[in-house]
Formats: sequence, structure tokens, C-alpha cells
Amino acid sequence: MKKIITLGLTIPLLSACLSGGITSTTNGKVEQWTTFDGKTVPFEKMGDKQSKVYFYREAGAFDGPAVNIFIDGDYFVSLLDGSYRASLVCSTGERLLADFSRKSGFSSRDAGIDYNFVTGTTEYIKIILDDNNQPIFQRVSEEEGKNAIPYLRRMSQTLSRVKNNRFCKQPVLGKLTLASGSLFKFGGSDYQDMLEQGHQEIQALSEKINSDQYKITGIKVMGYTDPIGSEEYNLALSQRRAETVKQALLSEGVTAKIDLIGLGEKNLVVRDCSQQFPKSKKQRITCNQPNRRVEVVVYGYNK
Repeated sequence: MKKIITLGLTIPLLSACLSGGITSTTNGKVEQWTTFDGKTVPFEKMGDKQSKVYFYREAGAFDGPAVNIFIDGDYFVSLLDGSYRASLVCSTGERLLADFSRKSGFSSRDAGIDYNFVTGTTEYIKIILDDNNQPIFQRVSEEEGKNAIPYLRRMSQTLSRVKNNRFCKQPVLGKLTLASGSLFKFGGSDYQDMLEQGHQEIQALSEKINSDQYKITGIKVMGYTDPIGSEEYNLALSQRRAETVKQALLSEGVTAKIDLIGLGEKNLVVRDCSQQFPKSKKQRITCNQPNRRVEVVVYGYNK
């Protein structure tokens, strides 16, 4: 059970900091808080089980108060409009949560979504709004992230509770995204529904896993769907697809422990297909193709 740290001072401070800083007098001493600082991102050396992640909120992307970000239940930063901040994170299964600052109550820190990052890499996550106008994460390409950061200001107003040197379970050796369009017939999920291209991709992955170059400590298979259809149906479909990929890996001789989970509509890669193509179901299906996928995360070390 994580200790909950009250952040009651954060919200009023943030609301007063839009001009760039505030001054407070305590016992005759003047204290200065700076909302934004320069572009330097100070880090200790990245560990062998860590990745660097930039969280950012584009200027004018949406209205609303500061977006609080929690990493594995620990408070990290409150992002204002047009700002960013970066952190070292554990590569394995960090639980990330984004939530608007509130005048009362607290975020449920046990909520959020598990993320895996390839060890030693730099990742970029953009804050956007979901259909209910609540902040969520969207992973973007390195190119998109690098192009966005220079136009943003680095947040420095609040104190992060995330420890850069905390214990991390295991490194992520690699991650592969398998498009369901190459894995299965449309709407399919069973082993007999797998396409030849899907078999070939899994065979190639299995050969790498079984090679003598790596010491594999575990594998996690995560199934995803697009948002078309009911949430219950999509959750079950994503679970079946993850189970089928696990079955295919085992049939190729993979002996490492394989965990799986179906996540349904969570972590959508593309979120605005309905807005782009409100009158064309065929175009919406094509637009949603990146969302229909199975991700395979491989944990381990290079020998």
C-alpha cells in the first residue's frame, strides 16, 4: 500500500502561476517559485532497467486546469498549457495516470494504465482528451516528440515524488507490435483464423527469442481492439487474440514464461476516426486499423 501524500498546496499555487512565477513572504523572508525553467533536463545516469520519458501538453490543445501525472502511484508533475517534463522510469510495467487538478478530492493513484518501455530508449507521451474530455496519454513517435518539445516550456513548479534510483524489476529487451490485419481475418481471433503473414511474423519473433544472443526472463502479450462495438465484446476479443498469439509462440518452441492480458479499447493509437469519417463505416474501419493489434513485450538481457 503506497503512502498517500496530500498535495493540497499544489492546486492553488498552480492557478496563480500562469504568469510564470509567484512570490511569498514567510517570517519576513521572500521566497520565489518559478513555474517554468530552461530547457535543461537534469538526469542521473540511466540505469540498465530504465527508460527516459517526456510527458508533454501542447499549447492550445485543450482547455482545462493543470494535468497531474502520477508514475506508479507517485506524483510526478502538473502540466500547464504548453509545457513538458521528463523523467527516468522503470522499463517494466509502469502504471501511469493523468488527471485534472481538482478543487476537492484526490486522484485514484491505484488507477491508470500499465506501460512498458524498451530499456535504454527515450519515449514521448502527449496528453490529449478522451471522448469524455478527460486527460489521457497518447504515445507518439520519436520524430513527433522531438519536434514538439522545443516549442514548450519545462515545468518546474512542483516537487516530483518519483525517485530516479528506485528499484526496477527487470529490463525490457524489446517490444513488437503485430497488426491484427496481418495476424487474423477481419473479426477473427482463433488460431485457425491466423493469416500466413501472422504465422511468419511470429515465427521470426520466436527465432530471435530462442537464439543464444539473449537471456529471456519473461514475455507479456497484450491484445487490443478498436473502439467499434461494445466495450465488453472488445475486451473479450482482445483477450482471445492475446491467447492465440501465446499459443502460436508456444507452438514455435518458445519456452519462456508468457503472461497475457486483453485490454480492449485502452491505449488507442488513433482516437478521432469517428470525427474524421462520421458517415463512412468503411473509412472508419480503415482508419482504426492501427488500434487493432497485439503487442509482445520481451523481458531479458543481452548475453
